[in-house]
Amino acid sequence: MPSNKKNKSKNAHNNNNNNATNSPNKNHKANPVKNKKQAENEEFEKVLADLNRVTEAAGLERAKQIEREKKMREEREKRHKIVLEKSNEAEEEFEMQLRRKQKTQQFQQLLQQLLSAQRPFLDAPNTEFHSETACENPNFDVAVGEMQGWRLNMEDEHMIDVTFPNGEKNSKEGLFCVFDGHSGKSCATKCRELFPKMARSHLTQKADGTTSVDFDRMYMEIDKLLESQLTDDSGCTAVTVHITPEFITCASVGDSRAVLCRNGEAFPLACDHKPENTEEKARIEAAGGTVSENRVNGQLAMSRAMGDFSYKQQKDLDARHQLVIAVPDVIQTAREAGDSFVVLACDGIFDVLTNEEVVELVAIKKSEGKNNTQICEEICRDCLAPASEDTGRISRAEGTDNMTIMIVDLK
Repeated sequence: MPSNKKNKSKNAHNNNNNNATNSPNKNHKANPVKNKKQAENEEFEKVLADLNRVTEAAGLERAKQIEREKKMREEREKRHKIVLEKSNEAEEEFEMQLRRKQKTQQFQQLLQQLLSAQRPFLDAPNTEFHSETACENPNFDVAVGEMQGWRLNMEDEHMIDVTFPNGEKNSKEGLFCVFDGHSGKSCATKCRELFPKMARSHLTQKADGTTSVDFDRMYMEIDKLLESQLTDDSGCTAVTVHITPEFITCASVGDSRAVLCRNGEAFPLACDHKPENTEEKARIEAAGGTVSENRVNGQLAMSRAMGDFSYKQQKDLDARHQLVIAVPDVIQTAREAGDSFVVLACDGIFDVLTNEEVVELVAIKKSEGKNNTQICEEICRDCLAPASEDTGRISRAEGTDNMTIMIVDLK
């Protein structure tokens, strides 16, 4: 059958062609250039991928660093703003305090000018000297001298009682006081009347026969009496010396003093109560007051006094804690063989002379044969501020006050 043979031949030919197409050519070789380029491309892609990863990590770290720096700048700016605000507040507070201080100083200056206008000095000092002696008791030789000086009025008072406590002329005890008045003489005058009576009522005798005065209670009770008896706002210092055969006791308020001559040296019996003193200032401020120009509320130059009730009006505080108090400091010393005399004086004397200078002056003048009255007068004249040669007015601040000095010889 010729057709079948022809088909078989055709199929065989097709199969051979297919085999030729599908079978690898044993004589064909791979392209080395192409393979090398492909390897390089793969290496480059790998390096590029690594670089991308590193760059991405560095970018993230940089972004974090930028964020941290931003936060740090914000914190610094915030702190700076707070510091600036506090600085501005402090500056404003300082300026306010400065303005308040300036206003206070201006007010105080005006007040002092008004006070000076109310209590002017004389055009020339009143040098008339007044004295008193007490020599009838053989146990004491006492003299007191006073001079008005440049002040418009004499506001000092004093008290001598060499018959204390029983009125005996030869009593071995004595009571001696100096009162320096201010804003009038009423308080000092009342104290001169009250002190000897109240000292007797507060006297106690101990088992050994010695006597003592409860000066703390005495001063406070007198001040309470003054509150009901005074009709003005006057006040005064009060220095009191009680002398017995065994002891010398001093009680004081204000800036009048007493000093003992012991073996030729000054032995202080009193201390000044000044507003600038640490304890005094603390009490004044605790009572709602201030200390300015070394004065209570810029006005009163002492922190303890009799009277002065305008400074004792704190209703929620007792009498011992007011701006100004009448609580005395009390100093007691046993008598010694070397004790020769006691001097009591107001600040008209002690603003010019120290304790040591007063004792030395009295001792020198005694060695010259002068009596106590003569000594008192000479010391007053020594302390008086001289008139200016040009104007005839006061030449210095010291020595312009009233002057009172008392000398008590011990026997």
